[in-house]
Amino acid sequence: MPYLFVALAGSPIPERILDWDEILSTLSRRDDGTLFLGFLTYVAWGFWLIWIALLVLETGARLRGRPAPHIPGLDGPQRLAALLVTTLGVAVIGTTAAVSRASTLPSVPHNVAAAAPPPYTQSPSATTDSDSAVGGQYDSPSTLTSRVRPLNRDAAPGQSATRPQRHQVTVRFGFGSAQLSTPVKEALARTTRDIGTDADPAQPISIVGHTDAHGPADYNQRLSIQRARTVREALGELAAHGFRFEVSGKGERTPIAVETHADGSDDPSGRARNRRVEITYTLKTRHAPPASPTARPPHEQGDGNSGSPPPSPPATQTAPSQPTPPPTPSETATTSGIPSESATSQGSSPTSPPASTDHPFTVDLPSGAIVGLSFAAGVGTALVVTRLHRRRRHRTPATGPDLARHEPPPSPTIRRLRRVDLGREAQSSDPEQPPDEPSRLHLFPLPSSGRIVLGVRDHQEITVPIGGFLVGLKGPGGIAVARALLLTFLMHAGDHDVEILIPRSDASQVLALNPDQVEELTQYARALRVTADLNAALRLLASERIHRARLLDTAPDSQDLEAVRQADPTEPLPRLVLMATSAPEQQRRLEAVTVAASDYDIAIITLGEHPVGPTVHLDDAAQVTSWTGAGTDIWDGLRLFHIQQQDADQVLELIRSAHGAPEPESEPQPAAQTKTAARPPVSMTRSAPLVPQARGDRPVYLQVLGHPTVRVDGKILETGIRGKGRELLTHLAVHAEGASRDAIVAALWPDVDHKHAVMRFHALLHETRQTLKRATGRIDDNFIARTADRYGIDPELISVDLWRFHTSLHEASQAERDQDQAVLLQEAADTYQGHLAAEASFEQAYEWIEPERETLRRQAVEALIHLAILYERHEPERALTVLERARSLDRYAEEIYQHIMTLQAKLGRSDAVRRTYRLLETSLEDLAVDPSEETQQLLWRLLHPRGSSQMGQR
Repeated sequence: MPYLFVALAGSPIPERILDWDEILSTLSRRDDGTLFLGFLTYVAWGFWLIWIALLVLETGARLRGRPAPHIPGLDGPQRLAALLVTTLGVAVIGTTAAVSRASTLPSVPHNVAAAAPPPYTQSPSATTDSDSAVGGQYDSPSTLTSRVRPLNRDAAPGQSATRPQRHQVTVRFGFGSAQLSTPVKEALARTTRDIGTDADPAQPISIVGHTDAHGPADYNQRLSIQRARTVREALGELAAHGFRFEVSGKGERTPIAVETHADGSDDPSGRARNRRVEITYTLKTRHAPPASPTARPPHEQGDGNSGSPPPSPPATQTAPSQPTPPPTPSETATTSGIPSESATSQGSSPTSPPASTDHPFTVDLPSGAIVGLSFAAGVGTALVVTRLHRRRRHRTPATGPDLARHEPPPSPTIRRLRRVDLGREAQSSDPEQPPDEPSRLHLFPLPSSGRIVLGVRDHQEITVPIGGFLVGLKGPGGIAVARALLLTFLMHAGDHDVEILIPRSDASQVLALNPDQVEELTQYARALRVTADLNAALRLLASERIHRARLLDTAPDSQDLEAVRQADPTEPLPRLVLMATSAPEQQRRLEAVTVAASDYDIAIITLGEHPVGPTVHLDDAAQVTSWTGAGTDIWDGLRLFHIQQQDADQVLELIRSAHGAPEPESEPQPAAQTKTAARPPVSMTRSAPLVPQARGDRPVYLQVLGHPTVRVDGKILETGIRGKGRELLTHLAVHAEGASRDAIVAALWPDVDHKHAVMRFHALLHETRQTLKRATGRIDDNFIARTADRYGIDPELISVDLWRFHTSLHEASQAERDQDQAVLLQEAADTYQGHLAAEASFEQAYEWIEPERETLRRQAVEALIHLAILYERHEPERALTVLERARSLDRYAEEIYQHIMTLQAKLGRSDAVRRTYRLLETSLEDLAVDPSEETQQLLWRLLHPRGSSQMGQR
């Protein structure tokens, strides 16, 4: 281009500098076209210099890995320059990387030598493509990054590493798109060939989709799954070669780049980096030779002479300082005392960041102990069922809705485990399903899978079948491990899936309960069978073993115990687990019941030396330090799940209440069937505004009852406030008196360190405010005000349906006439369009909203019951309609069914009374309980009015 300018118009540099008189003379005389052409020439040269400057600017930014600064007024040319630089960078560096991979990949071993890189960093020798290969234009949908993540990060210097590596390929997508561009298709074709050549088909291929944070969270969740499925289809031919896929989506929950600048403005390059699909697979294990003759692996070292064989291993095996690799599925086998293991590798916990930085399958508890995801699932289900039992037993106060009573928050340990379970649930559940009705049945305990998770090793869960599991636990961590196993069995016992036999003294030792508390626990935990001593437990075990042996003898050939269960479901054949302190005088009897233990689905866990199976020694952190006896090497480097007593006390209380045991708090008096004359004022708490919001229209209307929605001038605000912004507004609506920054940060970002969480809060606050300012045109208003150290919604600018709901209830409590109370309670019922944030997706990953939702649900049900009492005298049909609405909000509350049955009996509908009672029975089947004696007696009185009156006369 410069040569063309010089050839047509000459050099832009003048031969000499004109003086002022020559310039004035030229400008004053008539132009013959020369001056105009010269002006155009210099304009053209100016544009050319600007273009060159933009190219240099974008190139420098890409080399630094940072976005280029924005040049005002040059948006179009700057985007064109960025596209050109990115295209040339991808073409040139991508070609170089492909040649490098073809020449170096076969010769580079897939293991890590002396100095392994830290976790989640690129290994320079193993990287097939670097981040620089994609340039900096992350908006390009053809971006693809590949890296190797070695698993053996702890190899000692000079030690030959033999562990497999995890290789990750990242595919970028365009905004709002799940389509593959031609360059991406070509890149995925190369990835398919690489996987077919280098990947281990025994390990699954993980495909995880992600989005940026623009748009609704539920839409982003579906889009991330759609992107992952698109990539899965592109890799489809691998399925024919035995490869398995694990496809999932994480929506906007796991960004890898910040999407806003420091000033709170949008950063398109950060958003583009987060629109991705990550393909992760395990490379085939290749054994490398020793680094040097003097640095040999431990198993090759003899007594110092190169030709001497290694010494034979001693009877007691000590865990080496470096964990050994887990056996592959082809290497696992059942040996005496230890069933074959299953090393599960399914990625990290979905919701949010993993509970543990070191192991994605562990949950760190406040006490420092660790448990697995299955333990968290059991606690999460127990908490849900406990709340259902609480709703089942609740009675509405005679004075009307109680605004001063709140759902009790869970303890710190339970809250931590529930948060992890919600994240797992959000990943696996249907985005359209209400969060308070999980996809699984509300049945506790959970069904058993037939396996037990022991712990973690090398970022993998180690599981074994329950049947045939034999182990002795010794050392400082033995009791904590036994406690975790026992609680896990109790939460995954299902309906006669597992039965635990334990002597009373051992139950007291493991659970730290006195004999009376142990006896009370057995009344509710049906899977726990406490015996007087070990002798009694062995008698029961021997008797059950004989019974199962006879069943197998009479069963058709090749049938195992599971086939017998399937053939006759009425025959209770739970997996039997004996947990007891080993006693020398009972050693022979223990040896007898362990014969063919796997065939009879029997597990024996001893506190101390095991007479037949392996005995493992555990340190305070439940790390296996050594083991003796028969068994495989699965104990090598294994850290077992364990739980401390303070955590176990909270879990035990939850298990007890989840089985229907009454809670210590007292219930209020039930509502009367007729109107009560006096109704004292209702005390307002933090769930309601400090001053009831005055009626009238505001520029913004916030709906949090049902799907969180923001309306401006009556129109729904579709864009601008993303999922986190709606969650922030919901949190502030619930805490109408305001909330401190630290309280908001702890609720919305519980798993993010405080510094980064505060940064996210301020960026989100700025973004939400700016969106509302632009939508309403009120540039000078903040909408979210700060008073002292508290943030809150400005009630003069934003009207909140939750506040209207509480205002109506408050005014109803002050009304003197029944008619006025009925109008206000009906207004509150009409305002309650759904449970708190019931159709949003963000609350599925955050625990803070559950107690608030339960409190509001109870208040709405109480309002409807009280409204029905006001209607039932003059408008019984309308009262029935109101009660049916209450039942739709809470189908587990027996009180609602009692009111419906009573009103149906007054209308002479005996068949309807029976149907209502059957509906209650069906609902309570989820909790494995029958209607209360109170409800059963009410049914009898309603169906036999004469008999009940005669009994009253007696």
